Amino acid sequence: MPKPRFISFPDQKTLADELAAHFLSALQQDLSDNELVHVSLTGGTMGSKILETAGELRALKDIDWSRVHFWWSDERFVPTGHEDRNSQQAADALLASLDIPAENLHVIGASDQFDTAEKAAEAYRQELKKFAPTGAEYPTFGLSLLGMGPDGHIASLFPHRPEIHEEMAITLAVHDSPKPPPHRVTLTRPVICNSQQIWFMVSGEDKNAPLTRVMQASSVKDEELSADILTETPAAGARGLEKTIIWADAAAQGNLKFSAEAR
Repeated sequence: MPKPRFISFPDQKTLADELAAHFLSALQQDLSDNELVHVSLTGGTMGSKILETAGELRALKDIDWSRVHFWWSDERFVPTGHEDRNSQQAADALLASLDIPAENLHVIGASDQFDTAEKAAEAYRQELKKFAPTGAEYPTFGLSLLGMGPDGHIASLFPHRPEIHEEMAITLAVHDSPKPPPHRVTLTRPVICNSQQIWFMVSGEDKNAPLTRVMQASSVKDEELSADILTETPAAGARGLEKTIIWADAAAQGNLKFSAEAR
């Protein structure tokens, strides 16, 4: 896995504009090379902003959305349609306006559909398996969009918890989450990393500390990432098969020096 690249932008709007355009361009390229493309989405302010901005671009109409499958790296275990659900935020921002088959939207089960987060996690594991290549347990994502919390978490893999170290499970139920709501379903790190490209969207001064730790860990090879690094900053462990790009605004970058090559 190549080392992560760091690209900075002067402000959040420029970051969103550039990333949205690159998002659609990457989809077009993937679709030119593959019959189907699997994309993993994230929630949060930036996740919604990128989709909303993409919806305003002309390139949107050039995408054959019938060949794009959307997944989510995690979901809040609350009722269908709840404003906290990542899938609902994505629908409101863009997906509901697309001419995309319902079966292409692989939404993690809600609390009004399953008795427990464990059952929702198992159902999502089975859904992933349906679209896995022969001999695999889950599909390869062409692109995964990830946010990063001020504590360095990704998806619902939080610092100083066991979930980030899980290597065998595909999906997990998460309880007592340090960030509300308390009950969630998440993909594990190996599944997230089974992505050709992983793009981080990092905005805001409160992201500077975890971004610093991610940058410090970027020189460490994936197979050499220590348990301590993952425990402290789960985001340091998310690396794509071909590319890992951290897109950050100036507030998140702070005094960090990004190389000219990364631009």
